[in-house]
Amino acid sequence: MITIHRKITLAFSTLAVLVTGVATFAFLDLLFLEQRMQDGLAISRLDATVQDMRREEKNLFLYQDTKAGEAADKFATLASQELDISPKALAAVGSVMQLGQLRSGLREYQTLLHRYMNQLPVDVTLENRIRNQGHTLSQLAENLSLRENELLQLAIAGAKRAQIVGIGIFALLLLLVGWLLDRSVITPMKQLVQDLNPIAEGRFDRLETDSRNTEMISLREAFNRMLEELEARRRRLIQSEKLAALGVLVSGVAHELNNPLSNISSSCQLLLEELDTADRESLKDWAQTIDNETERARSIVDALLDFGRRNEPRLEAVMLADLLERTLLLLRGQLRKTGAIVHNHTPLDLTLPADPQRLQQVFINLLRNAAESGQNLSLEVRAKTCSFSGTPLPSTAAVVGELGCHLNKRQPMIEIIIEDNGRGIPPEILPRIFEPFYTTREPGYGMGLGLYIVQEIIQEHGGCIAIASQPGQGTRVVLRLPCGGHHP
Repeated sequence: MITIHRKITLAFSTLAVLVTGVATFAFLDLLFLEQRMQDGLAISRLDATVQDMRREEKNLFLYQDTKAGEAADKFATLASQELDISPKALAAVGSVMQLGQLRSGLREYQTLLHRYMNQLPVDVTLENRIRNQGHTLSQLAENLSLRENELLQLAIAGAKRAQIVGIGIFALLLLLVGWLLDRSVITPMKQLVQDLNPIAEGRFDRLETDSRNTEMISLREAFNRMLEELEARRRRLIQSEKLAALGVLVSGVAHELNNPLSNISSSCQLLLEELDTADRESLKDWAQTIDNETERARSIVDALLDFGRRNEPRLEAVMLADLLERTLLLLRGQLRKTGAIVHNHTPLDLTLPADPQRLQQVFINLLRNAAESGQNLSLEVRAKTCSFSGTPLPSTAAVVGELGCHLNKRQPMIEIIIEDNGRGIPPEILPRIFEPFYTTREPGYGMGLGLYIVQEIIQEHGGCIAIASQPGQGTRVVLRLPCGGHHP
């Protein structure tokens, strides 16, 4: 098995070799072009020397100036020397015959030039021979220069093609190396991320991978060992939580049932002891106490049954204002007892999909808690029609629900607010108000299941609940539930 480190090292080594190869090829190509340029300069010097020779020749014939003749002879000598200095450059552009003609022509030209200058005044026949010989030499040098220019253009064009081909081959090899690197390194990493997604979602399955990389195999084995350990710890944690919950439940039930059972026992003992001697009113009081405490025990058992139920809500179109009015009728006696006044500002045409009995249980618990938070309070109940915006919540609010009381942009919500001006909830208690069996009331006045059941019902309906409160400033409860039949 090849490690990822080795694959990456091999890939970068291959790239380094490719870059070195392309750079070497480009360097050699530049050296070839440089040589061609130097050869071209040698041919250009030869051609320029011959042209200077012809110019001095013209001055000789025009002015009969012996100095011009000597200069022409000197340039002819330089041209002959150029033939000896750059034989390879000349051989690349001219044949042996052409170079031989040029060399012999220069010698003959000098010979004729010497005869001409020694026979002054003018010999027209010799002058014409010198002119013809100079013209021939000029044509030969010019042909060599033209041929050199053609070869130089071909060399440049060839260098361009070679550069394009080299870059193309380099790009293809680079893509091939990148593809192999992606296939052997990047793809296994992406597959590993996909394999880890179920684990991130809470499905603690074994991690399987088809990669042959040593690092991937080691990572898979280490991850699977970690998952096995997590699963074992999760089982132990669940068992501990079950035992803790059972202990809390048993403690709460024993505590709550102990008071009514003690009262029932005391009343029964008094009945048994005083049955023959007690008056009718005392017997009636003891019997009424037994009945009241029995009803109280039954209520505790009913609350426990509600806590244990996990039935799906039966949704139907519910007129919210009508449901709240019926709830207020049920609570009329308790509201009158505490002196609470409820102001209901719910739109009459507002409907939502809900289980009416379970939603009414929510309102009963919330309104009763609000009414019991003080004497002669004012309770406000408001509801907003379906919208994508809601009332901003303070950062200290206790929030329960998968929506987190932040509205889903694809799902408009109905917002219901129940607000009172009671004594409020202390900050240290607010985070725990939704915990089961947590209560601040005196023994015998509640089991701490009311708000727990409320948030369970709200979440069953796909909504959320938030409670914001400060001591001495009242409490505001915000409910958000998915819209039903009414869409503004």
